Amino acid sequence: MNTTTPGDFSVHRSIALPGMGEDDVEKIQACLKALPGMQQLRFDLERKRVALTYDAARLGFWRIEQALTEAGWPPARDRWSRMRYAWYRYLDGNARANAEAKGACCGNPSDVYAKRRK
Repeated sequence: MNTTTPGDFSVHRSIALPGMGEDDVEKIQACLKALPGMQQLRFDLERKRVALTYDAARLGFWRIEQALTEAGWPPARDRWSRMRYAWYRYLDGNARANAEAKGACCGNPSDVYAKRRK
């Protein structure tokens, strides 16, 4: 049984959106707030970045990238951004796996002993 509560896997991420302008903030906010698990957004218009806080157990970074691209604001694709986004996807995958896990096997020795051959 999963005993985690929403927010246990909250993460903070930053995305560069080179095409973002002042007029786009409300549209981008509506696009991202519609995603399940999105908790907070902060916009930096000067640096053209969006800082996100979301529950990685419910929402993956790949889905955020997909939503932004489909809405017309693809994230930056320079080398550093691609590496960072790949790292975010990896971390989110681990968070989701941990959220769905039943727990460590060594936390329940009776289960370990029951599977042992005699």
